Amino acid sequence: MVKLGRGGTMQELEAYLAERAEYLARCEPHVCIVDAREVHMPAACLRQRYSEWLRENEAALRRWTLGTAYIAQTPAVQMMVSVMRHVARMTMPFVVTSTMPPAAAWAAERFQEVGLLQAATRIRTQYAVPAS
Repeated sequence: MVKLGRGGTMQELEAYLAERAEYLARCEPHVCIVDAREVHMPAACLRQRYSEWLRENEAALRRWTLGTAYIAQTPAVQMMVSVMRHVARMTMPFVVTSTMPPAAAWAAERFQEVGLLQAATRIRTQYAVPAS
């Protein structure tokens, strides 16, 4: 789970992208939950950098990411997430919710679908989400 702050600086984005790169380097299936509830509308340079990173890492993302759950409260940020993923041609599953419980439940389901039951149980336990 990655929590993005209100400030939305390039330094924060690069730290997030470095963390995502570490997950990809493990060469293990994973789900990413991005908590962007505090984010309003990120600057164009941040949106551009994120879209570039998605394109640069497309092969590894497709191979190892089971999906991404974005938590965003404003309709503008929710729409922005969908547009950036479309521009970057990301076809892995994703969901945009406004709260953590549905994001965690969705993430657990992705693990369960591929037989990673221990990971699904861990997510459900950590976020107090009932089994589906």
